Amino acid sequence: MKKALLVIFIVAIAMFAITACANDPAPTPAGTPAPVSTPAPTPAPVETPPPVAYDWQLNDGNPATITFEWWGGDARHEAINNAVAIFMDRYPHITVNTIYGAFGGYLDRLTMDLAAGTEADVLQSNFAWVHALGDGYNVFANHNTLPYLDLTEWSDDLRAFTTTRDGELSGVPHGITGRVVIYNTEMFPGGFPATWDELIEVGAEIAANNTAVDGGNNRYAFFPVGYQSWDIILMTMILNEYNVNLQAGGQILPSVDQVEAAFEMMGRAIDAGALPTFVQQEAPLDTTNPVWMQGRAGGLFEWVGNIFLAAGNFGDNDPSARQVEGVGVALLPTMSAGTSANSMQRPSLVHAVTQGAVNRGVDHIAAYFLNFIYTDPEALLAIGDQFGVPLARSAASVADSEGQVWGLMADGLELLVANTGDMCHLFEDPNLRPARAAAIEAFRTGGATAREAAERWVNEQQSYLNAMN
Repeated sequence: MKKALLVIFIVAIAMFAITACANDPAPTPAGTPAPVSTPAPTPAPVETPPPVAYDWQLNDGNPATITFEWWGGDARHEAINNAVAIFMDRYPHITVNTIYGAFGGYLDRLTMDLAAGTEADVLQSNFAWVHALGDGYNVFANHNTLPYLDLTEWSDDLRAFTTTRDGELSGVPHGITGRVVIYNTEMFPGGFPATWDELIEVGAEIAANNTAVDGGNNRYAFFPVGYQSWDIILMTMILNEYNVNLQAGGQILPSVDQVEAAFEMMGRAIDAGALPTFVQQEAPLDTTNPVWMQGRAGGLFEWVGNIFLAAGNFGDNDPSARQVEGVGVALLPTMSAGTSANSMQRPSLVHAVTQGAVNRGVDHIAAYFLNFIYTDPEALLAIGDQFGVPLARSAASVADSEGQVWGLMADGLELLVANTGDMCHLFEDPNLRPARAAAIEAFRTGGATAREAAERWVNEQQSYLNAMN
């Protein structure tokens, strides 16, 4: 079953709809990502693939330098630097300088670099930024016209994700991801609760001896880490209960009543002790949180691509290992029994050759390098799953043949395949998301009732969309 997972997953993506939200943009202040129209559903046709044969005479053997930038953790940095070393060993006259660090501050640096024309030649991008930067017009190179990039590696459906409203291909998506519950099997030996009512009931028992301020002994049925986790939880609750996404045509789709119901359910879970209160939420806001690492949480909500990191940080497990103990995966509980449990899915990340590379005359080398890290078996083995599970044809084949997709990650991907949902491409818009985060924080701190928080959640996002029309 799991050996054929990549094939099943690719077929599922072919049926994945991406038209659930749309918006007509208006001019936006420079450097400010703005909501944009739905990506073009039909990417440019791929005709005869350009030449991609490995040839040490790339660039006629003349010395050249390009830069590659990404975000991630130490394991990703090491893996990608190893792949870059393989490329430079193969082409000693080409130097690839690497720029990498944490996710925090990456978008700010990117927008400043784009404005100054100093962006890296090849870079990692968030899916939302592809459609937000430049008011939805492609700010990177048009990958439909790049030499040495074999676009047949990516299906029409995958390329549609990164086709902007001007019909240009802004980059190539690495794969598809979504958040799942990674749960403590000792606390939930029969599986994670299927509904919020069940979670609240068992959560009250788990939290019976908790203190008002977590002193290192509190236990919770569910422990979201980070404001983005709370944000996706709330939207997933709404999506599953009411079958509405974030917005379409510049209109926020969930009603105040629907959002209020989700806030009320969340509030019940907090009051019961199933979820932490605002003052009980310990830092750091990631999978190194002591509540999770010490086995005092029944589950957390994390991206499929981070499953091994999250599971590895649990208990006595090793983050660098793929064998983990005491952990399972499940979908988020539903608000009502019998309703569909889905996970909002989107491209895990995007790689792009930049306009800066075009301006500097190294776009052909940058495209060759990009094609290399998606198709060269040695480079792919070095990268492994550090970018998540790949869906480009060659990369997926190597991952499948080497058994890189197995265990918990295979289980998580099977959940995504069986229960597809979709994330609006404006969900992670850096102007809309803070409005939702502020409403959630106001509710969790007691500064707003469920109704007040819901009104703020809907109205502040709608005001922003209105300003863009």
